[in-house]
Formats: sequence, C-alpha cells, structure tokens
Amino acid sequence: MKSFGARAATLVVFGLSCVLMGCGVLDDEGLDSTDHVSAPIVGGSTATEFPESALLEMSQQGVIRAACSGAVIAPRVVLTAGHCVAGFTGWNVRAPFLNQAATSSSAEVFDWKSSGELVDPNLHDIGLVYLDRAITVPEYPVLAQGPVANGSSIVNIGRIDNGTLSNAALFVSKPLMVQAGASFGYPFDYATPGVIESGDSGGPVEVPGTKPHALVAVNSGAGGGSQVLARVDLLASWIADRIAAHGGAGVTSPPVAVTPPAAAPGCSGAAEAEPNDGFRSPNPLGPSICGSLGGNDGQDWYAWSIDGAKPYALKLAAAGDANIAMWKLVDGLYAQVANTSPQEISHTASAAGSYVVVVFTPSGAAQPYTLTLTK
Repeated sequence: MKSFGARAATLVVFGLSCVLMGCGVLDDEGLDSTDHVSAPIVGGSTATEFPESALLEMSQQGVIRAACSGAVIAPRVVLTAGHCVAGFTGWNVRAPFLNQAATSSSAEVFDWKSSGELVDPNLHDIGLVYLDRAITVPEYPVLAQGPVANGSSIVNIGRIDNGTLSNAALFVSKPLMVQAGASFGYPFDYATPGVIESGDSGGPVEVPGTKPHALVAVNSGAGGGSQVLARVDLLASWIADRIAAHGGAGVTSPPVAVTPPAAAPGCSGAAEAEPNDGFRSPNPLGPSICGSLGGNDGQDWYAWSIDGAKPYALKLAAAGDANIAMWKLVDGLYAQVANTSPQEISHTASAAGSYVVVVFTPSGAAQPYTLTLTK
C-alpha cells in the first residue's frame, strides 16, 4: 500500500466535517458522540458476498516478494493496483470464495511507473494481471463507466484480518462516503476515510447493494487517517480493450435477465429547487418531493428533522439506479445512518434530531425520482 505525500493533509477538509474524521454507518437507535468511529477492514466482515475478490502474491524471478488484493473482472483478467504490477514478474492468484486459483507471468499497467512509497497523483494506480487459466465467477462485476457522485457509499475489500495478512479470505469494510479526489490534488482518484492497510492494495472498491456488483475503484494508498482509491472509469476503454485481447468478458451463469428501465414514477409532491447539489444548501424535505438526476446533476441533497423518539421511513422511487444515503447531526458531527436497502431508510429515532439525505446515481444515468418521508 502506498502512502500520501504532503498533499494528504488537504484531504481532511472536504465534505461533511467528520467524513475523514471517523463517522461510521450506524443504526439510528442510540447514536451519540462516542459512535463516530469507522469500522475498517480490520475487524470488518468476511467478504463472501464478493466472490470476485482475489488474493495476489507477487514475485520477482520466481521468489515471492509481496502480497496484494484484487478482483477477477473477466475469466483471465484480474484488476489490481498498478503498484502491485510494476516491478514484478509473476503472480499467484486465488479466489478463495470460489476455491479457484491461477498463475500469471503477464501483467500490464496503463501509465503507472512509480516505485517510491508515495502515491503519485499524476498517474493512474491501475494494473491488470492476465491469467494462465480461467477463473469462473458466477457474476463478474460491472466496471463503472462514469464517476460516482460525491456522497455515494462505497465499501473497501482487502485481505487484512485484524492487522494480519490473511491467506484464506478477504474482508469488506462498512460503507464509507466517497468524494472526488480532484479537488484535493488527486485527479485520478476518490478519497474517503482511511481503512485500508498494507496487503489491501489493489482490492476492489464497490457500491454496496448493487447486482451485478458495481466496481468503481481499487485501493491505492492511505495516510493520516485518509485514503485514495484509483478510479476505474477513467480507464474504462483501455480495460475493455485489454479484456477483449485476453479471452474476452465472462458469461454470467446463470444468465442475468435484462430488465428494461422502469417508467418514470408519477409524483404529486413539491418539485426540487436547484441548486441543491451539496449538504450545505439542501432543499427542505416534506412528505414528498419530485426531482431528477443526470448529466452534471449527479446528486440532490435534502434536510429534515424529527421532534422526538419516533419511527420514520424514507423511501425513493426512481426510473433508474438512484440510491439514497443519510446522516444525522449528533453533537456537531454527522453520523451516517444505516440503509434498510439502497432505496429505503426506515428506523425509530432515538431522540429529536436533524438529518441530511442525498439522492445519487452511481452510473450518472438521467432519471426522475420521487422521495417520500413518513414520520
């Protein structure tokens, strides 16, 4: 895993004030100031729901020198970090949740050439390993074709188990809120709170709750409580070309039914008012609001409050892939509230409080939506 240089210090200023200071995904019941702690991959849960995740061992002239993580994105192609490829001559790859393994003496980077300990913000930390035999995944992940919106939830996957390099499994973090790295000097990356460690490098960064899994980045580097994640959408065409040149994309088994997009939901509520693209200027949320996403408008923010310990339900109906995420203001910091599903958050508030909620599209697809609040 790479470390940050001097630019890393700037990462702590973005987004919600506690995003890089340890806000966790929490149930709304019992939130207090002691709950602002992220659950890293250390102490995370076993990533059995991500069978594409892989363990990598890198060698030089036949001698194993280091370990990384990765993801099988096609039968003979593994996605990992560029620094898990550059300088090595061989790779052992295992998909532990599929009980399959392969080796490789061929790999490629797009432009990564840094051999130092720091993340180079001017290069793409993306690498591809080409396997000598196929690893068959029931459902290969879908690579992002565009940026995810600021405020989207992602999870990190890597092979660290409570500080120890695991040779048997990979682990998934709790969701973290992502921000674009460009504003902080890393134009080819996303930034989140730091949860990855050495050995997690190259592990997939995915949008939770998506099917097929939406893979948006790989673990790149961390330092000072922050981390950067190398975006895959910026190299989507290059990756697709390399997959085609190395056996092609995998066939999902069983086949995934193609469902046409749902019709635009009818909405009789109030209409959103732009600009509402950030948590500092959200629209007030009533019982129902009608909005739309797409193009440069990849997210909409809303604010609401509750006057006591009462149940509530927040539900999104969208014509595309839009999801929601929500935070509660607790002692001057925002703590993320756990989703019931990607499009619903239903809990009982432990006390009166104020919330912000974001509607976002992982793919950037244009779509209308209806957001309803019952309390």
